[in-house]
Amino acid sequence: MPRTSRPSAPLATLREAELDEACLALAEPGAVLLLVGEAGAGKHVLAQQAIQREIVGGGVASSPTVVALNASTTVQQIPFALLRGVLPQADVAAPADIPDAAAGYAAAVAAWPGRAPGTIFLVDDADSADDLTLQVIAALAGEPNYRVVVTARSLAALPLPISQLLREKPATIIELPPLDHDQSAGLACHLLAPHAVEAETISRLHRASGGNPLFLTELVASLQRSGALTRFDDLVSWTSDADAPASLPEFLVRELSRTSPTTRSALLTVALAEPIPAATLADLGDIATPDAIDTLLHHRVLREDLAPDGSALLRTSNQLIGDTVRQAIPAGQRIRLLRRISETLPAELEHAPAETLLRGAVVLLDAGRLPPTPIMWRALNLATATNNYRLAVRIGRLLGGDQSLSERDRLEATTARLTAARFSGVPEFLNEPDLLRAPAPESGWARSRDGDLATILPAPGDSADTILSRIRLGLARADVLLYRDDDVAGARAILDHLRSVHSDPGSVAHELVVSGSYVRLAYAGDFAAARALRELPGAPRRAPGAIPIAGADILISSQSGDLRASRATARHSLPAALSRAAEYPTAGGEIFGALFMSEVLHGQVTSAARLHHALLRSVEHPTAAYREGTGLIGVITGTLALVEGRWVDATAELGASVEALNHSDGTGFLPVALAARAHALAAGGRAAEAAETLSQLEHTSLRASRVFEGPIRLASVMARLWLEDPAARDAAELLADWAGERGLALIELRALQLASLTPDPVSPALITRAELLRDRIDTRFAGALATVVRERAAGGPVVDTPAVRRLARHGVLAPLRWRVQLTPREREIAGLAVLGYQTKRIAAKLRISTRTVEAHLARVFTKLGVNDREGLSLHLEQRGSLWEPTRSTVFPEDVTGDFTVEEGEE
Repeated sequence: MPRTSRPSAPLATLREAELDEACLALAEPGAVLLLVGEAGAGKHVLAQQAIQREIVGGGVASSPTVVALNASTTVQQIPFALLRGVLPQADVAAPADIPDAAAGYAAAVAAWPGRAPGTIFLVDDADSADDLTLQVIAALAGEPNYRVVVTARSLAALPLPISQLLREKPATIIELPPLDHDQSAGLACHLLAPHAVEAETISRLHRASGGNPLFLTELVASLQRSGALTRFDDLVSWTSDADAPASLPEFLVRELSRTSPTTRSALLTVALAEPIPAATLADLGDIATPDAIDTLLHHRVLREDLAPDGSALLRTSNQLIGDTVRQAIPAGQRIRLLRRISETLPAELEHAPAETLLRGAVVLLDAGRLPPTPIMWRALNLATATNNYRLAVRIGRLLGGDQSLSERDRLEATTARLTAARFSGVPEFLNEPDLLRAPAPESGWARSRDGDLATILPAPGDSADTILSRIRLGLARADVLLYRDDDVAGARAILDHLRSVHSDPGSVAHELVVSGSYVRLAYAGDFAAARALRELPGAPRRAPGAIPIAGADILISSQSGDLRASRATARHSLPAALSRAAEYPTAGGEIFGALFMSEVLHGQVTSAARLHHALLRSVEHPTAAYREGTGLIGVITGTLALVEGRWVDATAELGASVEALNHSDGTGFLPVALAARAHALAAGGRAAEAAETLSQLEHTSLRASRVFEGPIRLASVMARLWLEDPAARDAAELLADWAGERGLALIELRALQLASLTPDPVSPALITRAELLRDRIDTRFAGALATVVRERAAGGPVVDTPAVRRLARHGVLAPLRWRVQLTPREREIAGLAVLGYQTKRIAAKLRISTRTVEAHLARVFTKLGVNDREGLSLHLEQRGSLWEPTRSTVFPEDVTGDFTVEEGEE
């Protein structure tokens, strides 16, 4: 029979090319390395080999700290679960002991920089890591003293912190394909050494495993145990006629069914509680015997890790094994094992560290046992503070229905549940039968929901605290109607009832109702009603009472054209919001987002960029700043790229945001991302995708995005202009009329400027209207907008004038008409070149090399048949001298200090 000789090289040579590339990447200070491949592809092995080779080769600092963080779906919902105990300083509290996401994040980040040079972070199976741990790793990545290695199953479904990290910092991505035939041969010979392996057997193993290293390894082990592998002299042959299962999960389920009851019980126990301390397993000897554990370790089904304190931890050797085992457990056996595991929990669980308490609460609930009320309340508070929406909904539902609790406690638990369900955006939470539903169109909410109104209006005997709890529940119910159902009328009915009952200007209840109504009316797009509330006696005027309404204040002022008022509100409210993050967890992010959009709307591009980068550095916790699930990270970063003319970056950022919001949009900001993405796609020359995105926008309800309806419609019109849509002019004029009716002077003026960009002449009435608006707004940006409108009186092609150039510096780039097909990167480079950006400036702006810029320009010149940049301007029917952008500081580095309110040129 044919023979295949055993390879002389060790197992590490199976993926030599990928290993060399990984080592090369890790040699760079601040390296970020992402290994991607299906479950069982060998990502963990390759990561460990690359780290070890780099250490032995002297590529990192002597005696580096390797921090291995092994994720698992059993701890995915526990905030900071992967970081507990691995901080390098004993005197720094573990983040899981801090009942607040922002404080935990700050403690974890502060514990490393400058204290452990040469640290290498290995985040294994990032798909199942908790988001707060990934936020910490993303913050440390790219620092010269640290290297980060991440493994994940798919590029298409990366956790948001990792996808954001890859977009912001240089990273090496290595995708691990299935093993080819020769690699499978090498692995099979390694596993069956010292014997040689028959060639046909190797081919059969390769076909059966599909080149998956884990599948092949487990298949060989199974065949050895069953006797299907026969040795003739020194040659191993697969003699059985039975075929292997078609997939690795099917194979694992079959193998699980073949194990002895004792071994199966031990494996199920570890899978349900992994990573489980060896000391805990010692107390579970009746369901996880030492002999069974040893057998599983011997067969590499389990692996042993070390906890930070040096004690042993056991987990399944691969995430897929753990997932498959947990899914295969019959319900009855699962509950029986969980109940036995729950007996090992600390006696006083309510006083245990946060991670222990949260995980213990989950184990008890999964086991069908209701934790004691003190444990439930602390778990609810921890879940809420750390944005653990699923657990908050689960516990809030139980506490809200517990009739043994006081009325106030049930109200607070229900409010926490509604808020978590809304932020999560998860359909299964938002569509639960007992959750507040929108009324039928023909009936009024107040008439059809009297039972619900009874819970939010005062009752005889209510204490002052209970009254406030009823108000908070009413506001949470209004949020559900507004954010989930786009039922503005229903939300207003709740707010009107609350205001009619709590009308005493001197009461705390009145201030809470007024501030809560103001924010919700603003987000519903009813600026006039919101402004009226702002003038009521007893309305909050200054911090801390005004902190919750500051973001809405900024958005209303900015769209009305009052940049000075927007900045003044931010100057007074943002420092207070950041210092009171525990009391107002979302206010800092709302104020930041509102101020950023205000700066962009007013053409303050440099100011917006400075604000964006300064906030990323100074806000202690990005999740608290942007609020997980809102998609604001991608929207804001993408919007900044959009106004800077970086179409490729904008498309990527906004695409990721749209993808996340399509999956779960708990705050209603999907239309904001869609409109900006349509603009970026159209400017980048991806017309079909832009049109598809505009269509999706038209069929998406605005919900809370009504507060951004003006900017959304501006972006939509701009996309239509880039697409040369004949209806763009009418859409722009309709938007101007819409904004004029609402007193949104800046939106109106910007809409008039867009209307002027079509070839048709601009009427004298429209020019007069623009100049009147310029006088009302009184900024240089408004002056540039009005000037361009006046210059377009005769219509025709857009001519290169100082006013057009000035608007480009403010992020308002006129659509360009290319007569040949250019790639998105060529379009953005050529567009910046036309505006006079020199090669170094273009390279810096797009974060590419000058050589790449020149190469793209050369291809553009060839395609257009021109010789230089002046030829680009002639090609676009633009005239005038090229402009060299100047820089000026219009916004201070310290965002928590005094804001300058003087208008400046970008």
